[in-house]
Amino acid sequence: MKNLQKLAPAALAICLAACGGEPPEALPKGTVGLRITSEVPSKVKADRISVIPNDVAPWISQILLLADGQLYRTTANGGQAQAVNGGTLKDMVGLMRKGEAGTVLTLTREGKLSAMIEKDDEGRLARMNVSAKSENYDGFCQGYTAPSDTVYAYSGKTLVTLGISYESDSLMRVERLETQNSPKPITSCLMAENLSLIVSGGELYVNGASAGRVGDTVSGLGALSVKSTPTLVYVDGDTLIGARQANPDLKSKVVIEDGLSVMGTKNISHTFTTGDSLGGTFNEGAVILQDSSSDRLILVARPFAQQALSKAPKK
Repeated sequence: MKNLQKLAPAALAICLAACGGEPPEALPKGTVGLRITSEVPSKVKADRISVIPNDVAPWISQILLLADGQLYRTTANGGQAQAVNGGTLKDMVGLMRKGEAGTVLTLTREGKLSAMIEKDDEGRLARMNVSAKSENYDGFCQGYTAPSDTVYAYSGKTLVTLGISYESDSLMRVERLETQNSPKPITSCLMAENLSLIVSGGELYVNGASAGRVGDTVSGLGALSVKSTPTLVYVDGDTLIGARQANPDLKSKVVIEDGLSVMGTKNISHTFTTGDSLGGTFNEGAVILQDSSSDRLILVARPFAQQALSKAPKK
């Protein structure tokens, strides 16, 4: 229990709630354990995850899942994910609209922009018209919180800033604002406040400067904080990795340990981090993980994940 006593009181409370008060088992050197907070039996194995926050009622904020081109939705307290008539998609990003219905910007398999809006209090999604130049994109960048009027997309070596506005609840306008180039094709990225994280050619670039190698198969790049030196999380193959932005070469394998009556896992196929409130235990955000060995989502409260990974042992 000595390690638990070093945690901040809020993080300690979260940990004890998830862990049932039991001390963690010893892990191999270079490995850090995160106790699972809860799970969502979504019955979907997602290859992309995003969130549409609800600033009025955070507990009904929607978790969006993309699996084999099909869009699904659930919540942090939900169960089996509900299919959305979203067509054949390859990426998505949930958008925040304070006091209004949330939206999601999507990409078709061909890389064309499309969109949906929450159409009722139950969170069902309906198609929106999109007014934009005919351009193709490979994917979207993650944000620390859900974007509202600016989205980042990438195509090959080019990072594109897109401005978002609304003519009405049935029409989203997307304007190409500016571009910047990377040395090699972009595979993953995160854009938040004054922090730009881009994985290109297996190398991490922080605000345009190389910060070292992270791997050739990185996906789901996320940050648990955007202040000081953020702790990064991403998936490499089926392994969750925690690293410090200041030196990504010093990284730790992350194992999701058993919680209170909830099984952990060593195999993660995708991750998404959010600083937006999902209500209750997740009022300061969450790390949302796809268990590659089952059709369930794993959730870890963001403050506890930040506390544990910022002190993670390094190889």
